[in-house]
Parts: sequence; C-alpha cells; structure tokens
Amino acid sequence: MSPERLYEDERYRLTLFRGRGDGRRLAVGFEHGRKDADEFMPASFPRYAQRLGIDALIVQTARRDWYISDRSQALSEALRHHTRAWPEVVATGFSMGGYAVLLYSADCHARRVLAVSPQYCIDPAIAPFDPGRRRKFEAIGQPMPRPETRGDPGVAGLVLYDPAIRVDRIHADMITEAFPNLLRLALPYGGHPATSVIGVAGGIGGIAEMVVEDRLDPAAIREMHRANRRRAGSYRLNLARAALARHPRPAIEELRRLAQSAAPHLRFEAGMALLDHDDDEAAELLMTLFEELPGEPPPTWRRQLERALRKF
Repeated sequence: MSPERLYEDERYRLTLFRGRGDGRRLAVGFEHGRKDADEFMPASFPRYAQRLGIDALIVQTARRDWYISDRSQALSEALRHHTRAWPEVVATGFSMGGYAVLLYSADCHARRVLAVSPQYCIDPAIAPFDPGRRRKFEAIGQPMPRPETRGDPGVAGLVLYDPAIRVDRIHADMITEAFPNLLRLALPYGGHPATSVIGVAGGIGGIAEMVVEDRLDPAAIREMHRANRRRAGSYRLNLARAALARHPRPAIEELRRLAQSAAPHLRFEAGMALLDHDDDEAAELLMTLFEELPGEPPPTWRRQLERALRKF
C-alpha cells in the first residue's frame, strides 16, 4: 500500500504508512534535525514497524526548528486529529526529534515514548548550560516551551543518553524530573545520538520494538551497548576524546589510528580532535582525508575547520 500524505504545509508534513496488522497500533516518528535543512526529505517506513506489522506516521519538518514555529499549533491540531483512531500509540525521536516527542506526546495520544539524546529545551533562559545551541534557538525566532507544559507529563517510556556528554546528561536529568514515568538509561561514550554503538549491529529497531510492545529490558540494552563497543569506531572516538586530558598518550595514538583508517566522518572528527589538542600530525591527517575524498568535503566540515583555525 502506498504511503498517505495526511497533512502538509510550508513547515510540517505527516506521512502515514500502513502495516499488515490489525491497525490497532501506531508508531509516530519525529524526524531528527538535519544540517542545512531547507526542504522535506523523502519519508520511509521504519523497518521495525514493518517487522511488527504496525502502522507508522512520520512527522517531518522542513527546517531545523525543534518543531517550534508559527505553524506549531496547526501541527498540534493535525496530530490530535490523525492519531485519535489508534488505541495504542508510541512516539519516537532522536535529539531535536526527542524534544518533539515529549512536546507533542499528548497531541499524539502516546502511551509510551522513546527519546534518544533529547533536549529538554534550548532556550538560554532555561538551558544556560547548552551554549552550543544558542544560535539554533535564535533561529527559531520565538519562545520555546518546556515540553511538559504541552506534552503529557505522565507518559511512560525510555530516555537514552550518553552521560559523558555533559549537556546531554543535564537535559536527561531535567526531562526525567518533568516526566517522572520515563526510564532513563545511560549508554557511556555512545555519543550523540547515544545509540551509535548499538546501531552498528542494527539494534536500534529492537529497542523501538521493546517500547512498542511495552517490554523494556534495560539489562538487554546495556548488553547490546557493551557487546558492540569494540566494533564501533564512534565509541573509540568518544572514549579517546574523553581520555585526552588525563591519558593523552594512548588517546592521541587512538585518534591518529582513527584519523588514518576509519570511515571518513570518523577520520574527520578524530583529526579535528587532534587539531584542537594541537597535535603535530593533525593538519597532515586532515589534508590526506580531504585529498582522498571522491568529491568535495561536506560544507559543515569546512565551516568546522574554519572555526577551529580561527583559534590559532
């Protein structure tokens, strides 16, 4: 069955995928933030929803706006209208999408949510500990509500986060204080999003299935994270960056290995970590990476490199 476009305006879009089941369960997925987002991307049927045979509603934004704009009320009304027919609704989201999951949980009629590395709020008046997102907040151009003021503070579910990332840890603390029925689970050095290690083995869908079927197993999730740490270059990168201050020699050696032979995005991040640490080999490693790319480097890489070089 072809996807159904249930709602669209210049800012938001709702696309429904019908599963093969009885139509009683719905998974609402909020798109995460995309760099340089200025249009809608094609929506796809989540694989875990297909496996379970349940329906899926994909919520998209044409901007990196945390789902806050002059069209937010229209989105709220559309979600209330288009999710009311399902007796069992869950909602999922990563980062910016995790904030939206909480903010629109009541509108979605969600019983449970999965929020991976979500923000509680990025308004500097509420989250002064997160200055890195200040410009993103300014781009929203209007006040940003605390999620419990519009969402369902009683909603159940799961919050996954990396405790080694200070701002993500504080966001998780504030979220679980405002939403006390959410289980908070730490995945150390998973990064942002915190499930990057689990994703190496394709295990993220399995966690979503736990939420859908209301059978959360924290021990199993922790074991998925532990079992895949050595296979995940992102874990090694995050661990090495964290170790730079106290254990610089092994950390630098690991970052150099990653900058030489990991996937391109990890090579870049490792090279940038070495550059920030004023390592002698950083510039050469980054130059080699740029030369080996089949095309032009992503614009975000160039901007990040330019910002770093201004410090010297």
